[in-house]
Amino acid sequence: MQIPRRGFLSVAAGAAGVRHEVETVESRHQATANFLRIARPKGSPARRTVLVLPVVAGVTAQWGDGFYEALALRWTERYKVAVAAPSFSALPWYADHPSDPKSRQELYLLEDILPRLSGRVLLLGFSKSGNGAMTLFLRHPDRFAAAASWDAPLFLDAPGKYGSGPIYGTSENFAGYAIPPLLERRAELLKKGPERLSITGFASFENDTRRAHEHMERLGIPHHYSNQTRRPHHWSSGWMEESMAALDRMTR
Repeated sequence: MQIPRRGFLSVAAGAAGVRHEVETVESRHQATANFLRIARPKGSPARRTVLVLPVVAGVTAQWGDGFYEALALRWTERYKVAVAAPSFSALPWYADHPSDPKSRQELYLLEDILPRLSGRVLLLGFSKSGNGAMTLFLRHPDRFAAAASWDAPLFLDAPGKYGSGPIYGTSENFAGYAIPPLLERRAELLKKGPERLSITGFASFENDTRRAHEHMERLGIPHHYSNQTRRPHHWSSGWMEESMAALDRMTR
């Protein structure tokens, strides 16, 4: 998909004809220009924005399109939330490379995307973007209200698999994004409050989802968990509605 100039597009997503904004984003943290899509509820400004995190660079339909799926499910109307989706220059693992200033995905999201969003921000992702939802939330619990991850390699223990090596750069850098120690670091904060995390599955990562649940149970971190139904590893396989319902309940 070619990056558009700033403007508005009218699109049909399934049975829903939902108007959304497309903004070009130039960032010193990315190698190319990217863009941000936002659909807003009608009426009053949204008090919450669901940030749908992509699993590929640019915008392709390899695993479907989570943004359009959310529009087809009428989240802006049913949950009164804005829905947003950024694009990335490289495969998104939501980490900053230790030496390449044009591969700072975390800073790009924090400095260039978040200021364009309204209200509390809820993170949603699957596979590598499910990892991203978890790491972003755990590294910045003051910036995000909640996070939902579906079928993600939550117990990845080293960079390299699934194209992650060039994004993390080094094992030392990856260690700062590894989810089990991040959960341990945030346990005291999270166990004092209400649920803010949802982990569900599965297609490819049933074991990772179960281990993350058991780890949070040991740490006393409240969370939503479901890992019984096998679905295709795809945005449109039916998992998104449960995750959105959990996000809505946790932040309503």
